[in-house]
Amino acid sequence: MGEELLLQDNFMSGLIRALKFNRFLALVIALNLLFYSSVAGWVSVITYASLTEIFIRICQNRALSSKKVCNNFLSLNIILTTIFLLMIAAVSGNKDFIFLCAIPVFQAILFKKPFLMNGIIGAASACVFAATFSVHQLMSFITVIGLLTFLGIALSKIFNRTHSKADYLHSIATTDALTGLINRREFDRRITEEFSRAKRHKSPLSLALFDIDFFKKINDTYGHNTGDIILRELAGLISSNTRSCDIAARYGGEEFALILPETSQVKAYELMDRLRQMVEKELFNKTRRPIRFTISIGVAQLDLTDSTPVDLVERTDKALYKAKQEGRNRVERAPFGFHFVTQKKEAV
Repeated sequence: MGEELLLQDNFMSGLIRALKFNRFLALVIALNLLFYSSVAGWVSVITYASLTEIFIRICQNRALSSKKVCNNFLSLNIILTTIFLLMIAAVSGNKDFIFLCAIPVFQAILFKKPFLMNGIIGAASACVFAATFSVHQLMSFITVIGLLTFLGIALSKIFNRTHSKADYLHSIATTDALTGLINRREFDRRITEEFSRAKRHKSPLSLALFDIDFFKKINDTYGHNTGDIILRELAGLISSNTRSCDIAARYGGEEFALILPETSQVKAYELMDRLRQMVEKELFNKTRRPIRFTISIGVAQLDLTDSTPVDLVERTDKALYKAKQEGRNRVERAPFGFHFVTQKKEAV
């Protein structure tokens, strides 16, 4: 789940960079239009720049954007950029602007949209022929665009190969090899990120910590290989029964963590209690020697007194400890309030 979210974030970041390039393109075209008396050209530039800003705002808003929405905006942006450049070439009378269609062609190559790439080349070639009625001019245009397209494809392959290696290295550094969930280091980064976001937007944020009851006994009885299988299967159960916005991590040993953005403690309690019941009813290690076990869970919501993510984690950990003390196989909620002040008074 964490890897899917990372890929989605990478895709959105790439799209936003492509959209921001449109600002530079619109500025360059506007500077060139200073040498042409073209009202239609200025209307085109203003419309194109305005649509670019709208697209950027939508893609930057996580509540409105998704990979599907951003993918649609990407295709629409490539088409609009092509239309914009062809219109500028027509209204200004400068046919050289058509060669700028290499920009949306490169974008189509980079984001793996061959249908759009072929469509852009075909449309631009038709416009060149319609404007000149010259086979010589058409062949010159196709030759230049063809060479640029070939260069774009070659660069795209190099970029994708490099990007794949970077993603692989990032996955090794951030993913737990046994469970496939994010590891402790990546959890620390993500909880800090979500903590800051929740503080900034004054939105609810909950955290759950849970571990397997009597896991040492399972390891001693069935062996560590069986213990590893159980951890892997439990991670799969967590991933398939939590929301796409939730961030699951292997916190350490048999302990797991679940970051729940935009979630109150009441809702978090309900989610985690459903997960607890699923684990209790599930049969693990089915192909060898089936085993049942339970989990204990602590849940806490971001408190006004939590000044750092560590404070939130500590309160959640205390709730988990209480769940174990109260008999295990249960969910306990961390209390709200000025817990540091309370601890100080007790110490006195």
